[in-house]
Amino acid sequence: LQKIREKVDGRVRVVLHGTNDFPEDLMQRCIAGGVSKVNVNKLVLDDYLVHLKKNAPSQNLTTLMEEGVKEAQKLTEWQMDVCKSAGKA
Repeated sequence: LQKIREKVDGRVRVVLHGTNDFPEDLMQRCIAGGVSKVNVNKLVLDDYLVHLKKNAPSQNLTTLMEEGVKEAQKLTEWQMDVCKSAGKA
């Protein structure tokens, strides 16, 4: 990754896809090696979807969505910590 980043010399962004099974240390090494964007949409939404499927029959829509968003927020915050992007604009 470092060699690719040096070769493109800032002309393109190195983007990481398919990170669902990446351990935290590998994700951090990729970022250190030049990855500037990490797509984690599926990873962040997994618990949200599990929550919806489990609780849709028993919760009203407002509660279902609010609690689902809390699940997604937890995973988003975790991913921000893994990627060391928390607190950055």
